[in-house]
Formats: sequence, C-alpha cells, structure tokens
Amino acid sequence: MKKLLQSLFVAMLFAIPAIAQQRTITGTVTGKEDGLPLPGVTVKVKGTSTGTSAAADGKFSIKVPANAKELEFLSLGYIPHIRAIGSGNVINVSLSADSKQLGEVVVTAMGVVKSKRSLGYATQTIKNDQLVDRGDGNILNALQGKVAGVEITGASGSAGASTNIVLRGMSSFSGSNQPLFVVDGIPISNDLDQTVSTLYGNQPANRALDLDPNNIESINILQGPGAAALYGSRASNGAVVITTKKGSGGIGKLSIALNSAYGVQNVYGFPKLQNEYGQGASGLFNGISTNSLGPKFGTVPTLANGLIVAPGTSPYVNGVTYKPGDVIPYTNFANNINDFFSQGHTWDNNLSINSGDAKNYYSFSIGNSSTSGILPTSEFKKTNAAFSASSALSDKLTISGSINYFNTLQNGATTQGNGAGSTIFGLYGVTRSTDLDYYKNNYARPDGSNNWYIPGRDNPFYAANENTFTSNLTRFLGNVNVGYDVFDWLNVSYRLGLDTYTDRRKRYITIGSTQATGSAGAIQDDTFYRNELNGDLIVTAKKKNLFTDGLNMTALLGQNINQRIYQNVSASGLGLAIPGFTNISNSTNFTNTSEFDTKRRLLGYYTQLSFGYNNYLFLEATGRIDQSSTLPVNNNTYFYPSVSSSFVFSDAFDIKSDVFSLGKIRASIAKVGRDATPYQIQNTYQNGTFGNNTASVSFPFGPIAGFGANNQIAAPDLKPEFTTSYEVGANLGFFKDRLTFDATFYSQGSKNQIVDVALPASSGYTSQTTNIGQLRNRGVELMVNGSAVRTKNVSWDISANFSKNDSKVIYIAPGVTSFQIAGSVFGGIIPSIYEGQPFGVIVGSKYQRSPSGELIVDPNTGLYNSSLTPNQIIANPNRQWTAGMTNTVRFKNFTFSGLVDFKKGGDIVSWTASTLRANGSLEVTAVDREQPHILPGVIQNSDGTFRQNNIQIPGQSYWNGGFGGIGGGEFNVFDATTFRIREITLSYDLAGSVLKTKAIKNIRLTVYGRNLYYYAPNSPVDPELSTQGAGNIRGLELQSAPNTRNFGASLRVTF
Repeated sequence: MKKLLQSLFVAMLFAIPAIAQQRTITGTVTGKEDGLPLPGVTVKVKGTSTGTSAAADGKFSIKVPANAKELEFLSLGYIPHIRAIGSGNVINVSLSADSKQLGEVVVTAMGVVKSKRSLGYATQTIKNDQLVDRGDGNILNALQGKVAGVEITGASGSAGASTNIVLRGMSSFSGSNQPLFVVDGIPISNDLDQTVSTLYGNQPANRALDLDPNNIESINILQGPGAAALYGSRASNGAVVITTKKGSGGIGKLSIALNSAYGVQNVYGFPKLQNEYGQGASGLFNGISTNSLGPKFGTVPTLANGLIVAPGTSPYVNGVTYKPGDVIPYTNFANNINDFFSQGHTWDNNLSINSGDAKNYYSFSIGNSSTSGILPTSEFKKTNAAFSASSALSDKLTISGSINYFNTLQNGATTQGNGAGSTIFGLYGVTRSTDLDYYKNNYARPDGSNNWYIPGRDNPFYAANENTFTSNLTRFLGNVNVGYDVFDWLNVSYRLGLDTYTDRRKRYITIGSTQATGSAGAIQDDTFYRNELNGDLIVTAKKKNLFTDGLNMTALLGQNINQRIYQNVSASGLGLAIPGFTNISNSTNFTNTSEFDTKRRLLGYYTQLSFGYNNYLFLEATGRIDQSSTLPVNNNTYFYPSVSSSFVFSDAFDIKSDVFSLGKIRASIAKVGRDATPYQIQNTYQNGTFGNNTASVSFPFGPIAGFGANNQIAAPDLKPEFTTSYEVGANLGFFKDRLTFDATFYSQGSKNQIVDVALPASSGYTSQTTNIGQLRNRGVELMVNGSAVRTKNVSWDISANFSKNDSKVIYIAPGVTSFQIAGSVFGGIIPSIYEGQPFGVIVGSKYQRSPSGELIVDPNTGLYNSSLTPNQIIANPNRQWTAGMTNTVRFKNFTFSGLVDFKKGGDIVSWTASTLRANGSLEVTAVDREQPHILPGVIQNSDGTFRQNNIQIPGQSYWNGGFGGIGGGEFNVFDATTFRIREITLSYDLAGSVLKTKAIKNIRLTVYGRNLYYYAPNSPVDPELSTQGAGNIRGLELQSAPNTRNFGASLRVTF
C-alpha cells in the first residue's frame, strides 16, 4: 500500500505540470470566398485524436497540449488547411472551396458513399433542414416540389392518409410501382395495408409515414435503375435512400437538440357552393331530398312550392316535425358543409442526444407527434424512439448498430370516400337549407338511433362518432454492422437488418347504422404482420495508381439474402347483441374469417467495379444475379448489369475561367429484373365469397364449407420482368459554382410484364399469370441552383427543377388492346392499361358526337343522346410536365424560404364536383337557374346533316340531366393544371454567445405555412388528390376529404 501511494503521488506530480501546460485555443472558421462562418468544420490537433468541431457561427474552442505544433481544419467541399499554433491563443482560419469535390458526396446503392462528381447517373439529395418545420410530418409530402422526376400525391387531407410516390413514371402493369425505401442501408416496408378498399373505405397510412423527419440527416433519391441496380429486383422503380443522424461531428462532444412544434390545419380546396336555392327539386321543397334544386331563398311560401305543409303530410326538417298548414322556415346555411370539417391541430416534440465522430459515436432520440384531423374523431399519433452507436474497437475492427421503435395510432370513421353509409358521401348530400349544426349536436335520437332526414342513410356525424376505425401499429427497425480492415486496401463487412411490425385494427359499425346489413351492427378485427430480414456480406478492395499513376480502382463483391413474411388474419361478425360492446364475440353471425400468409426469399450476388482516372474520368460497372423463390425453378435465376461513366472535362482540359468553373458529362445503361408476387407458380386454395362491396358473405359459413381451388391457375413458365434504362446527362457550373445546371435525359422500357390474363370459363379458371406486354417511359429532368447574393450578412439562394415524363404502353398481347388495372372501380370509370396510350388512362363512356366532334342532342328531350359509347378514353392522369422553385434568403439571423410549384396537365375524375353539380349545390348551378338553358351541341337532321341545338331546357335539367351525376361520363373529368404556393417559412437564429451562455448553442424560432394558395383554373376542387393513395390507380377523386392549409410555429434549441 505504501508503494502504491508513492506511485500515485509521483504520477500526480507529473500530471499537474502537464495539465498546467495545456491551453485553450479559440477562433472562427469562415469561407474564403464570401467570409461567411462555416459550421461543422473539424478542428484537430495534427497527429492526435484530440479534436472538436465549429459551432453554427463558425466559432471553435479546443484544448491543446503544450507539445502540440499544428491544428488541422477539415470540412467536406473545402481544401484541408493546416495552421501552426504559435504562442497566441486565437486562430482564425479561412477555408477555400475545393471545386474538384463538386460540392458534396452522396449515399448511393448499398450505402456506398461516393463523390458526386464520379456518378454517371442522376441523384438528388434533400437535407434535414428542407424536411423539418414545413407543416407536414409525412416525409413524402415534405418532398413535394423539391425533386425533379418525382410524382407525389396524397389520398386526402384526412389525418394519416397514405401518399403515393413514383419516380420517372410507372414501369409495371400490375406490380408495385413504389420505389424501394432504404434506411441506413436496410430495405424497409412502405406498404399500404388495406382493411377496406380506400376507394370507398377509410384511408390508412403507408408505412413511410412512421418515420420521424427530425431524425433524418438526408434523403437521396436514386431515380433510375442505373442508380439503384445493386439493390436488385426491388429497386426496379428506383430507391429512396434515407440516412439518419449519427454523432455530433466532434470527438467527445455532446450535442443535445430539443424541438417542439404546433400547427393548425384548415380545409382548403373545397368547391365553392351556391347560397340562393335550398332543398328540393324542380323548384319545389321536399324534406327528404338530397338536392338543392328547390325554391329560391326568399320565395313566398305556398302549398304549391311545398313551403306550406300540405294536408296528410308531416315533414321532418332540421329537427322539427311540421303539421299540415305550418310554414316551413326556409333559410340558407351558407357554411353548413364547410363547418362539418374541424380545425386540425398538430403537435410535434422531439429530443435528440448525439456524441462522437464518424467512427465512434452514439445517438439517442425520442419523439412524439399527434394530429387531430379535419374529420370528426380522426386522429393520427406516432411515438418513436431510436438508439444508434458505433465503436472502432481497434484500428481494424468497427462495429455499429441501431434500434428503432415506432408506435403509430390511427383513429377515424369507418368509411370516408364513396359508399352508401360513408361520412363524406352523406355530407355531400346535405342541402343548402339543412341546419347541419343541429344534426351535429343531435346526431342520435334519445334512444341512440340515427337522427337524419334522409331514409336509409346515416347522419354524417352519426357515422363519424358511432362507427369507428382504429389502428394500433407496433414496429421495430434495427441493424447491426461489423467491418474489418484486413489490409489498408481490403475491408470485409456484414450488415444485418430487421424490419417488423404488427398492425391491429378494429372496424366497428354500431347497431342502427346503414353501413351494416340490416342495420344490425358489425365488427371486423383485422391484423397485419410483416417481417423483413435482410443480410449483406460486402467485400471492398481499393487500389490507387493501378497500372499507371492517377488510375484508382474500387472493387466491391457482395452477397444478399432477403426474406419477407406477410400475414393477414381477419374476422368479421354481423348482428350485434349489445350496443357499444366492440368485442367481436358480441356478433351473432360470423360472416367472414380468413387468414392469408406469404413467405418469399431472394438470394443475390452482386459486384461493382469503379475506376477513376486523375479525378476527372470515371467508369463504373455493376452486375447482380438474383435467385427468387416466387419464380419457377427453371427461370428463378436471372442476371442484370449496368455501366455508367462520367467525364469532368473542365478538369481534364484544365479550363481556368472566372466564368466557367465546372463541366461534366455522364451516361449510363442499366438493366434490372423484377420477380413475381408469391404463389403465382402453384395452384392454391381459397375461400368462396358471395356478394358485393355493400354486403358479402364468405365461406365457410356456419356448417357450410366453402374452400375450393383458386380461380387462378398456376403459371409454370413465368419469367421475371425486365426494365432497361438509358440515361445521359450533364453538370455545368459557373462563377465558382455559384450557378449550376444539371440536365438528364432518359429512356427506359419494361417488358415481360407479369400480368393476370383472363381465361375462358370452359377452362374452369378465370385467369392465369403470364408474361406479356411492353411499357416505355422517356423524359427529361432539369435542375438549376444559384447563389444570387452572397455576402457576410446577406445571401439569396435559388433552386429550381423541371421534369417531363412521357409514358406509353407499346403493346399488351395479341388480340388484347386494353385491360383494367387491379383495384376497385365504380360507375364505369376504369383505370386501364391501354395499348398506344400512357399508363393508367381512365376508360369510361362518352356521349355520341357528330363527325366534326360536336355532342349530339336528342331533339325530343333537349338532353344529350342517352345512347353512350362505352370503352372510351375519357381521362389521362399523367402530367405533361412539372416544375418547382425554392428561394432561400438569409439576412443576418433571419432566414426566409419559399417554395412554389406548377403542374401542367393531367386529368382528374372528381366525384365531389360531379355530385355537388348534379344536386344543385355547386356555385355555377345557381347562375341564371330560372332562365332557359341550351346544352352546347348539334341536332341531327333527317338527311343526316346537323344543325346547332336550340332546344331550351330548365336549369335543373341542364345541370342534373345534361351533365349527369357520378357515373362514368366524360363531364366528370377536369384538367388538373395547378400552380401552388407550397411552403413558406421564416426563421430566426439566436446564438448562445448572444445570450452569454455556453450551455445553449443556438435557439431557432420558425413560423411556417403550407399549401397557402393554389390556382387550378379548370377544376372546381383542388386536383392534388387521388383517393386510392399509394397504388397504381391515379386520377380518381371519389369524394376524398379535402386537402388542408397549414400554419404553425416551432422552437428548436441546441445545447
């Protein structure tokens, strides 16, 4: 013990002088070109691991030992700088931009980080500050207008409704056209699991909505097969590569960020309604009518117009039963439909703790967001927690991993779109003289039954409050990565990832609601389970100066195994014994119990060879072999390659100019395969079903067995689909890259489409899966980025994008010119694959026309000829082109950002507009209603010639009969061209130094607005809706909840 104390005493004697000899160096890092502070710059004592990073204002502070000689300053996109320490305690440094880095590196396929200058294909990166504080917690919606070549459309403005995302057009007739989502190298699910078809049921979320934007560092969009080929079959539609936040950027440095945001949502984009005429038809009042075609407000009540109750009748109007001789109060309720929608409220809170650098770090975050939506009783809540860490256990061995927990809750009405008992369907039948506020406060009678004036329909508030849909999802996402540097030039790593979730849902229809057969009440329990296991073994070798000076090579060899398990267990019961008891055992008749299970595996081998010569000429080749369990043994192994190249000619030819700073051309060719859905190659069994979307019974039913052979016969010769892509592009920079252009031209074709084709009834089957058809997409993508102003206190940055995609179905099969896209359709409007046309055109009925194209009017009625021509293309949902522009202005501590976008063309079939037009509620229907109207068109003469129509008809006939109601008519189609002010944000940053505290680094206060204004000159509704949401059917707005306009504020504090 005495010797130990002596040793400690001696150590302290040596340590005290050493500590005393340490000193603190402070300073500021700025950019040499503009003098602006550079945050995040790594400051290290050269030759040691001691380091820190510059704060948001460019300032740093580092303790250095007495023997330290130099400080090293490192930052991506800047030339490394070394500065002698000297005797002073203040060192200010200006870093020069490194033009050869082309501004950034990007995360490409398989998580490989590359310099953007080396890529032979197009990618686009969205940073965290472009996602957060934007008024929408859905990362897909937050991308709208910011990325060229990306089509994003929401199902509705309802809380948690799904969002569809497509890159460079649809590539598969019947398979998923969603891109692959990858988080930190692990493929994850973005599936949309449907309890009831979203065309007439509730609208659940697709799983990308589970992710928290606050935890995302960047999103890199790999648009084409050339960029995503290494991911294999699942990336034939491109990939969305998400990198989460890790570390604080400084060794031993702790960063804590606390964010809280609050916002409100208001309905925006609902059609303008008339306020001149009320309930009834043909100018007469009718207390059970869903039309607003009755008398004009202010009309003198008479027996003839129905406003004085006739003998023998007792109409029920706005909660009062009137007797014969009573005068019915006839008043306009101008805001009754709009007031049905609530003001939505959103809360978002997030705490994150980060420490460490790229190799040694840990990160923890926890967040919660909640939205009370615009529809009564609708809610969407999600809670997430994440932990990630990495450690360099030695100079050669590194291990890292993460675990993420998500709990997502969604509540709402059982049906929202079109449907006999739907909340929205009932709402759009409310007349202009209906006191909806009364029915809101008295939606149920004293005995609990439905209180409504229309027989056979639910009061919308009754449907919303008494019929409920709940979803409770629990999800885990995790990965483990182990990397070992065998030699300086050789690394071996293995990455294992798991994404698994269970979604438990309950759909409850109360006794008395018309949504259940016989109004007897119903319950459905529906559970979805998905599990995806993904493993990658990757060997990477690097060699500099291969064969000659300046030629560098990177070789990658990998093996992938992917397993996906899916299960859906459902039970439905009809006829409830006890009101309000939501346990399925309360059912007296079990109408449907089912279980659906799939398991699929994919084994892949891939390689990538990358060459770079003098950092200006690059060549990359990839190849992948996949073996899929969903294809026949003889065809389940398939190979697909890609080749890309880029040439930075401004460096190759040593072009030195104050105007022209960068020139790069690039090209790529890629081929990607796609396998089938499970069990297409085997004959399977199914349970029988009888009925339709209103009521159905599935077998086994009671003692009656109902299983039999599947109607679809096995496909023993099925082959994979293939998509081949050709892409060329250029990157140009001017004025030291203060102005940059990125242009891409692409053409990609998909063949051997995996499609279910009809079989004759004599075969005993209805369909068989086979390979047919070819689909082509061609397009252009342009991006422009510029710094119009850049001084110490003021900067103005502009980012613009433009994209145009032309889709065409080249051919289908001999004798087949069109077929329906899989999914639910109504009223004769059929989204279709149609030979010679773009993907997804909508087929319906058209009225007859003269040889010159004018509509033919029936001389006996003054209406259009009732003999319709079926199977006609009535709408094309594909946009002609889209563009977006973001302006970001910084003045001292203020930052203003505004995003506008424009979408040209594309059609939408709107049942909201057609319903309100047919029932006389739409504003245009009141214009000169009591004057005679003449439908535009011609009348056919007896000799076959035509004359202009001059037959006068009443205003009601003009709108209700002439242009029709829902149906499949062409008059329900509207041009979807739209200009939109998508986002506006204003932020103020307050540095901790101003507050004279070292505990707080920065405080940022942001106010924001989203969807502030739109102009759609040819559509009475906001056309940025597609009721199906995520899926292949587009352009159908089947009475979706309207979009919202959002306002809010956030406070972000960094410690």
